Amino acid sequence: MNIPYYPGCTLYTKAKPLNTSMHASFKALDVELLESPHWYCCGTTFTLARDNRMSLIAPLRILAKARQEGEQVIVPCSVCFNTLKRAQYILKQEKDVLTIINEHLEESYDTSLKIVHPLEYFRDNKDQIKAKVKKELKGMKIGCYYGCLLLRPYKEMQFDDPESPSIFEDFISNLGATAIDFPMKVECCGSYLLLNSLDAVIEASYKIIRNARGNGAEALITSCPMCHYNLDALQSRIKKAHPEFNEMPVFYFTQLSALALGVDEKDLGLQQNKVPPHSLLKEYGLL
Repeated sequence: MNIPYYPGCTLYTKAKPLNTSMHASFKALDVELLESPHWYCCGTTFTLARDNRMSLIAPLRILAKARQEGEQVIVPCSVCFNTLKRAQYILKQEKDVLTIINEHLEESYDTSLKIVHPLEYFRDNKDQIKAKVKKELKGMKIGCYYGCLLLRPYKEMQFDDPESPSIFEDFISNLGATAIDFPMKVECCGSYLLLNSLDAVIEASYKIIRNARGNGAEALITSCPMCHYNLDALQSRIKKAHPEFNEMPVFYFTQLSALALGVDEKDLGLQQNKVPPHSLLKEYGLL
């Protein structure tokens, strides 16, 4: 089985482990992710100016090309997923805008493409995945961190309950781990404030990790490259600001799905995680 796939820019740079473990997870499920030819940046962030039609050009072209490849496209990056879903919503609601941009790009996109996050695919195929698990993550206590972009704004995203989501918890439970619910799982990690207010991001990330640990988590999972960077790579800086802080491994969710599905360690990208997760995984006999 083949499914069109849009990785986005970051999966070829800072988030390579997400891309590698994504392909490995789907391959273990006998699904081949077919990368869209000649893809380019989605625009990175969705404009807040609703009359800025230029901001919809990049998303529409991506959606149009993906529709030529199939009826759905897998989009793993939370930022890309948010951008494409919100653009699709506007194009469906405002047919005059769709017509103008189609004419400008010489496309004929009809908004019929289904934009699918891997977590949605895993949810809809949970029995197939359960049957393929070779290494149950039994005993691991995983905090499921959503961040902002998967869930909000709800009207456009229609992904899960923005205040009390459960798709991540269902995913990790299906792999045999214990899903840890914690109040700050939908709070912002600081996102791009990293560029001009590092201290604010350090404090936001510290509070999230502390909250997860306080509720019993041994590690976190996320799907957002920006969230992963802030929560993982900044822990050394968090330690300097808060000497009592203890590091916590942060996984891309596909690193754990690939591990549970029996993928070889070299395809998990664990060596690129800034907080080494190996001792925790060895503790549970997973490495």
